[in-house]
Amino acid sequence: MTDTSSARYSSGAMPQPDYMHKFRAASARPLIGEILRSELSGWRYNGDTAADVGKRVSEAISRRLAAERGMERYKFISNVSLFQSDAQGARMGTSMVWDAESDGAVQETFTSEGVRCVAVVFAVYVY
Repeated sequence: MTDTSSARYSSGAMPQPDYMHKFRAASARPLIGEILRSELSGWRYNGDTAADVGKRVSEAISRRLAAERGMERYKFISNVSLFQSDAQGARMGTSMVWDAESDGAVQETFTSEGVRCVAVVFAVYVY
């Protein structure tokens, strides 16, 4: 009996997610926005609690995306940055080296009175 899993990749080709189970930023963005609104609406920026709030929001985003159908083979890395909304600007940048065919990233922002939030999520396909 032949082990099909090893034979399938003996050529060195890496498996790819099928088209229906590929991460799509356009589908993830509304889910992230929903979480940001539910977690941060009514919250006023407080430097003493911002790290805990950011961690809670980041974990909620990762859990929600991982629960989506077809995302079982993805690992999600979410970064949530909270800023006091006081007319100051902020610039952020990221860089990544990955498989552009299967991995992806999405960014969503939330602004309310007193707080600005930027959530960046990286979706990495696990081979």
